[in-house]
Amino acid sequence: MSIATVPNLLGLLAFVLNVWGNLELTRKSARGWYVRIVAILFWGAYGLAAASWPNIVNAATFLCINGYGLWKWKREAAQ
Repeated sequence: MSIATVPNLLGLLAFVLNVWGNLELTRKSARGWYVRIVAILFWGAYGLAAASWPNIVNAATFLCINGYGLWKWKREAAQ
């Protein structure tokens, strides 16, 4: 099986975006939230392409957590 399958490419892209987003958050950059949300969408796509329910549930859960984090970050920055 080739590593260049659609699920693998989605997973690798999600991984790269996830690392980038986390690095941005450690720099206290709001951009990190947006990158992480895009990464999570790719994790969800990976889960769907791989027919992996644990990955789909994980992506949905962390999409909610990161959405909340972004909302909280924006609210606190506005104060």
